[in-house]
Order: sequence, then C-alpha cells, then structure tokens
Amino acid sequence: MGIIDSDEVAAGQPVDYAEQWLAVPEMLLDQVRRNPDAVEEHFHALDAAHGYRARSVVNIDALALLVVDPAERQFAYVSDTSPADAHDLIDWDMAEATLHGRTMQLAQPDEQGAHPLLAYVPAREALNWDLPDEVKGRLAEALRRRVLVVTTSAVPQKPLRRACAAFGMTGLEARVVEATLRSGSIRSGAAAAKLSYATAREAMSSALAKVGVARMPGLLHRLSLLSLGIFPNREEAVELLTDRWGLKPRQAQIAMLLAQGLTRGETAQSLGLSEATVKKQADIVFQTFGVSGAPALARSLSAVTAMQALADASHDRVGWMSGAAEPLRFIDRPGGGRIAISDYGPAGGRPVVIVHSSMTTRHPPRRLVAELMRRGYRVLAIDRPGFGLTDMERGCAESDPSDPFEPAAHDMRIVLDQLRIDRVAIVARGGAQVVAAFAGLYPDRCGAVVLVNPDPPATRDKRRWGVLGSFKEAYYQRPDLILPAARLITRAMTRSFLAKALRKSMRGSPPDEALVADEHIVDDYYRAIRMFTTGRLAGYVREQAALAQGIGGHYAIDGRGWSVLLGAHDTLSEPGTALAYWRERIPAAAFEVLENHGRLMAYAAPELISDRLDAMAGAVKRPA
Repeated sequence: MGIIDSDEVAAGQPVDYAEQWLAVPEMLLDQVRRNPDAVEEHFHALDAAHGYRARSVVNIDALALLVVDPAERQFAYVSDTSPADAHDLIDWDMAEATLHGRTMQLAQPDEQGAHPLLAYVPAREALNWDLPDEVKGRLAEALRRRVLVVTTSAVPQKPLRRACAAFGMTGLEARVVEATLRSGSIRSGAAAAKLSYATAREAMSSALAKVGVARMPGLLHRLSLLSLGIFPNREEAVELLTDRWGLKPRQAQIAMLLAQGLTRGETAQSLGLSEATVKKQADIVFQTFGVSGAPALARSLSAVTAMQALADASHDRVGWMSGAAEPLRFIDRPGGGRIAISDYGPAGGRPVVIVHSSMTTRHPPRRLVAELMRRGYRVLAIDRPGFGLTDMERGCAESDPSDPFEPAAHDMRIVLDQLRIDRVAIVARGGAQVVAAFAGLYPDRCGAVVLVNPDPPATRDKRRWGVLGSFKEAYYQRPDLILPAARLITRAMTRSFLAKALRKSMRGSPPDEALVADEHIVDDYYRAIRMFTTGRLAGYVREQAALAQGIGGHYAIDGRGWSVLLGAHDTLSEPGTALAYWRERIPAAAFEVLENHGRLMAYAAPELISDRLDAMAGAVKRPA
C-alpha cells in the first residue's frame, strides 16, 4: 500500500488504495506492525478524503428496461415488465439528445399515469451498469445509436407482493394494499378488488399495524420503496426534490413527512409551522407532482428515490438485485427494531438456521441451501443486529464494547418464537461465537450443530496471511480503525473488485483458488457482502472488534451433538490454533481437519456439511 502523507490525501491526488492493498498486502502488514498509530491516522484521513457515501441496491424486477434507437424511433429490446404504452411514454427528442451527452437524464412525461419517471442513459454509460446480458448485448450492438430507457411501475406487482410478504401480511391484506396503491384510496381499492369497504378497511388497518405506521401514505411509501430496492440515503431525497423538481427546502421537507405518513397537523408540529401553512405548501407539492393527495405522493417519491439511485450509477453507487432470489421477512423485536430473515422453506421441513460469518450477511451459499432443502430441512437465515436489514438493538451503538454475540442469540430465540419452532439445528459458516451464546442461553432450543471453520479470537490466533491477515492484524492492533477501514473497503466493493480480492485472499490455498475461479461462487459471495455497500456496517464493526479483542461470553456447553469442520488450507485462521481453542470450549464435539478444503468450505462442500448435520441430528436426544 504505502503509507501516504495526509497532505497528499488532502490535496486530492488520485490514490487507488484498494488496488494497492491487493497488490502488496505484506506492505500493509509490515506498516501495521511497525507503526500502528500511523496506520490508524492514515485510515481516518483516507476515509475523510474520499467522502464516504453508501450505495443503493435497486430491485431490477421492479423496473422496466428498454433499449431504443432514437433515429428510427424503434425498440431493440423491451423487458417483460415494460408498460404496454411504452412507445407513447418515451420522449424521443430527449432520447436523441441523450445520444450526444455523457450522463443519464431524468424526465417526467406530461401524462404521468403509472410511470412517473423515465431515465435516459447513453449506451456507453449503461454498459458500465450491472445489467442483464441480453440488455448489454443490445446496447453493445450499436453503441453510438442506442439509449437505455428505464422506468418504474407505480405498482410492480411481484416485488410489491414480496414486500407485503416480508411484513407477514395475509393474502387479503396484500390484495387490498396493492389495489389501494394502484387506485389511491381504500374505497376505490375495495371496489377494484371487489371487496366491501368494511373488509378492505379492516385489512388495511391490520397491514398498517404490521408495517408499524399509523397512516396509509406511510404504508404505501415504505412498501413501494422496499419493492424497488434498498436506499440508504433517504436524507438526500430533500436535496433531490429541491434540485430536480424545484421545490423550496421547506416544501421538500413537508413532502417527505406527508409521504412518510404524518398528518398535516403532525407535519406542522414537527416543522414548527401552522397547519394552514402546511396545507398551502402541500397543495403546491401535489400540483408539482400531478397527484391528488399524500398516498399518491408517497408512491411518486418512492419512484423518485429509485430513479435518483440510478442517476448515482455513473458514480458507482448503485447495485442490482433480484427480489425473487430472497424470501425476505421482517420480525418485530419486542425491545424495538426489526429482525430480517430469509425463510426458504418448506414449511413442514426440519428447521435449520444457517448462521452467517462476521464478514458477510444472512445470504447463504445457494448450493448449501438447495442441498439442505433436498434432504427435508426448512432452511432459515437471520441477519444479526446491525447486519443487512436487521436493526441494532435499542440503545446500542456500533462502538458498544459489550459482547455482540448475546444479542444475536436473543434475536434467534425471538425468530423461533415467532415462527413457532421449538428447536432448531444450526449450520454456521463462521459465526461460531453466536452459536455458542445461543446454545448456552437457550440449551433446550439448540439441536444438532455443524461449525464450518470457526474462528478463534485474534488474541489467540497468530496467522496473518495475505490481504485478510493484514486487516486482521490492523484490527487487532487498533480496533478504532475498523469503521474507517470498513467504509473504505465497501467504497471500493464492486462485483469485479470482489472477484479480484477473493483471488488474492485465497492465494496459497489450492482448494479455494480453484473455487473462486468459478464465477457462480463469486456471485454467491457477492450476494452475501453486497448489503455492506448500503452503509449497514454497525454489526460488522462491533463483531470484528469483539473478535480482535477476544470479547465474548463463556457458556457451560460441552459440544455434544456438534460437528466442527476445519479446512486445512484456511487462509484466515490457523487450523491447529482453531482446533485447540474450540476443543477447550466444546470438548465433546466431533472435530475434523479436512485436507482438501480451505476457507470457503461452506461454498465447496454442501453434501459433506449436510452429511455431518444428519449424523449429529441422529446423535442428539431431545430434552425430556
């Protein structure tokens, strides 16, 4: 890397710090050991100089993608989600002008209908986006003549239904929400859904309670936003409304509060205004957006947020996801906040939780999920506090020095209670400290366990290998640099950078080197770390600090019915040290050091892991 002078950073000279870390990781390790204070100062300066901003992750299923030829006024590609009236919606003159520009243009058609915004993107810029191969192919065929047009649907049915399911809504509740979002009111939505007004109102009341909002606009805003993706920078919406739509700052604030479900009176009180002033300014906002009230405004502002995320794509702050890939569900935490889980099913299967590592989120290896489901398991995955879409526990900050693994264990118990599961098997790809806490606190709820490459704390393990080892030493020496380091890493984290980082990190481990040559494995791993780019770093920071300092409870568990699988080529933790440490903690467990596996065993050996889980399940007796 080379420690650079703080003045050099401040002067804004281009420094590709991430590429330097990958190129010569030993340099960073040497500098950490020689002068950890200077490295910590450097990381803070570098973080400040690069102006960290989180990314958005847009749900591609909720967008309509079109590739157009402005000169011919023809389509070269039309996605399945495109509106029937797409040809009439497009401003062909703007599409033509976009060909001669370098950046994306946002436009609002005269007739808003169900598609309030369109984005026009030059083919040369759009090719840098992570688009479906067919779309990229159509753009590449004629770079100088084609434009990508993107629009959102006001009611993207499948993504919206998945958003409703995430909050545990019934089919009736989702049907009423969808009809209301489409029509703008409960009464008209009831008529469209062929329901009585009383039935629709009761269903809407239940939906409001499940989402945790008091009024319909807030419900519609939250659901439509979730259906469109993950957008961390909601505070930027006010700036967007003033810059691109010409609203005054006060009008923009009023618009956001009304869209989030506040009444005019509550909005007035929040901003220190009279209700008459709020009404007058709200009318201007409604007129600007061509809507009749707060519900329709909520829908439009969700689309504005998504399209602004696309505008940020040219600055490398947008990613893509398919909402169909993850069966997301939120569970309320009694003490406040929500827990995000994926419930892959089947509902009648034997429950197993796949516990994520401290360097990833809940998204598990897909081959492992498929193999467990094939064997009759109901597969669950849970984001721990501060990871992914799970909130930190109330009153806790990322710098909290307390044990982070106990709150995660409590969350597991809450999830099991909500799903009415008495006892659960566990497969942990890392995250062993969480499993130990859960088994110690709730022994009657913990069934068979398979730990894959459980890490000892850095205070015990001295392996410092490659890129991972350099950061492990940095975190061990100076825990206060974990947050700026995490922000710097996620700032650089694109899918292509991850592929390069994995290859560098696994160098020296033959099984891992072979594995990361498979693009499907890289895709799988990217799913597991992508949520960090949205700024949700609190869980990572807290758990990495705990592992660096050896923070964590010790519980009276012997490990009976546990299988511990250690890869002989693990690039992060020395297998002998891990074996010794965990034998002290869980002496009755069955331990194996596997010569043909490395760090990424959870991705490489789903059958082996499932075999061990089956064997442990047969050995574990249920409590009387």
